[in-house]
Amino acid sequence: MRTGLVGAVIVAVVLSGCQATDENPNQAALLQLLENRQKWNAQAIHDYSFDYDRIANIFTHPVHIEVLGGNVNRVIDRATGTVYSNAGVPTVDSLFAEIERAIPGRSGSVSAEYDVTLGYPNAISLGSNIPDMGTSESVTNFQKTT
Repeated sequence: MRTGLVGAVIVAVVLSGCQATDENPNQAALLQLLENRQKWNAQAIHDYSFDYDRIANIFTHPVHIEVLGGNVNRVIDRATGTVYSNAGVPTVDSLFAEIERAIPGRSGSVSAEYDVTLGYPNAISLGSNIPDMGTSESVTNFQKTT
């Protein structure tokens, strides 16, 4: 409940002074983020798993991430079965935070797509004005594990 109220206040502040959200892509992206984060929070899902892929200038392994109690519990390389350290891999909540940090004042494009039913981000693209510095992330095979 508190998250929803805080989110509504943030949207009101962001949108004050604008006539429509389509005038500013950052405001539209923030509104879309807020709506989907509220949808996700309303589900109260804390135990889940998903496949995560990140395409960037540096090599990253395709992994399967297991989250228990909102924290990464296990990370498995989908190609080899190798179990990795939990450090540096995202949860759904950290993906929302990443999008939120990237939207204001970004020197490149930011786009995100969200799951229609649960609201989690399933595709994130962070462009950059610096060649080869953008990233794309995807969440697939999402499953609740209660």
